Amino acid sequence: MTGPRADAELSAVLDVIRGLLPGPVSPWGPERADDPLADLGFDSLRTVRLLVEVETALDVELPQDRVTADTFRTARTLAEAVHETRRAHG
Repeated sequence: MTGPRADAELSAVLDVIRGLLPGPVSPWGPERADDPLADLGFDSLRTVRLLVEVETALDVELPQDRVTADTFRTARTLAEAVHETRRAHG
């Protein structure tokens, strides 16, 4: 995943994640894109909320087969799923 569109998708996913993090958030940007979301407090309920927020914010619907633990492992894996979904569905 490279290019301006992919970078914008990663940035948008990071914005959504930042908004869902509990408590005050220290600077959190692309350098943290590979941090496990579970380590940031994303349990199953918060992950479902993340899915809804990402789909709304990025105007994309992830196919059911992309809604997996691997997709929601990190911000980068989620952004890659968004990017691939957009490429596949125009």
